[in-house]
Amino acid sequence: MIATIARHTFTEAVRDGRFRVAAGLVVILVTLSGLLGWQAVRALEREAAGASNAERSRWLGQGDKNPHSAAHYGVYAFKTPRPLAVLDPGVQPYLGSILYLEAHRQNEPLYRPAQDTTAAARLGDLSAALVGRTLLPLLVILLGFAALAGERESGTLRQLLSLGVTPRALLAGKALGLGGALALVLIPPALLGLAAATMLAPPGQRGDEWARAVLWIGVHALYATTFLFLTLAVSARVRSSRIAIVVLLTFWLVTVVAWPRLLSDLGRWWHPTPSQLAFRDALDAALGDPHGRETLEVQRQAILKHYGVTSTADLPVNWAGIALQFGEERANGLFDRHYGAVWSTLDAQDRLFQFGSLASPAPALQLLSQALTGNDTGHHRAFLRQAETHRRAMQVTLNGALRDSKSSPSPFRWETIPVFHYQPPVLREALAPLVPSLALLFAWSAAAAAAALWSVRHLTPR
Repeated sequence: MIATIARHTFTEAVRDGRFRVAAGLVVILVTLSGLLGWQAVRALEREAAGASNAERSRWLGQGDKNPHSAAHYGVYAFKTPRPLAVLDPGVQPYLGSILYLEAHRQNEPLYRPAQDTTAAARLGDLSAALVGRTLLPLLVILLGFAALAGERESGTLRQLLSLGVTPRALLAGKALGLGGALALVLIPPALLGLAAATMLAPPGQRGDEWARAVLWIGVHALYATTFLFLTLAVSARVRSSRIAIVVLLTFWLVTVVAWPRLLSDLGRWWHPTPSQLAFRDALDAALGDPHGRETLEVQRQAILKHYGVTSTADLPVNWAGIALQFGEERANGLFDRHYGAVWSTLDAQDRLFQFGSLASPAPALQLLSQALTGNDTGHHRAFLRQAETHRRAMQVTLNGALRDSKSSPSPFRWETIPVFHYQPPVLREALAPLVPSLALLFAWSAAAAAAALWSVRHLTPR
């Protein structure tokens, strides 16, 4: 009986002109945004590869010079785009992917794509993730709002119940049939994600990207299932399909459209971050603290005592290299403290947004989608951390060469400084901070199914 109801519901759904138009529009938007995303990822890959090669040639070709001058000459670190950005570019357009690594400073990313766009260009931020998060539940509502309320209005519900069809069997058949119709909409992004993981990912990362693509489709299917059961629950409880669609559209507007934006605003208000100017002023003030010079003098006296001399000119090593490295290490501690405070604030904003999923499944899906595609703040933070580690290692090497230049004045070999390569976190590491989001999304789906089961227990023909 369940299979019969499911087949009938599926056939009715795919024959319904309203569903075909709405589903076709969603598929077109997903496909178009995915193809544009694919084109953008390929273009960014080419640009990053070309810029990285040119940067390496610039560094190797700088000639014979003081190692500290080379430290100020600096290098650029590039973050290659993630393959699944074709589905969800996440926060990457607003955070940038190029970092200048130089002596004495920890810089912020340069050339954020969003800085080069006009306000009208924000309309072009369409992605498969945005369509899935906002329009997919709307499609579910339009498809299922009359699934049970319409049966009651047309009088067929009485006939079904009189034939011995139990309310649970009717619910299961309706859910399977409508779910099958909705699965057709998920095929294009699934194929797009798997193709991107296969063709755009480096060979060593393809397995991880495949797992990410499969999970991306999985969480969107779970999200759609949540709205499907909520739609059936409302359709079973209300007296008419008109009331059902009003209730469901109101729920969609509040939980999918308004609530995530409100959460973002609440996070910035509750956990404000300093402006870039205020942050830089505070950091510069800390770096210029005169106590740093006092500590350096203590270090100088210790070095003189260690070598048994009274002047830095009598040291067997170059004091300038030692002093510069001491300044780097002192600055590193200040960088860690000031940037750590900002990241702690951003983490607090993310936690607020994450637990906002108690009131709506949309924030959880947004966070999971960005993490799975490698374009969330966690992946960006990993890029910054790896680039800063590379910068510090580079300063240790260059200052060490300057320190030893008194006894071995041979020219520095610039190829000693390796090329920076960003290694994205593996899937397990990327999802670790988002276990609550995943649990809340499952909880929403389970609660929606329970609500639907409870609603059909009271299903009556009138």
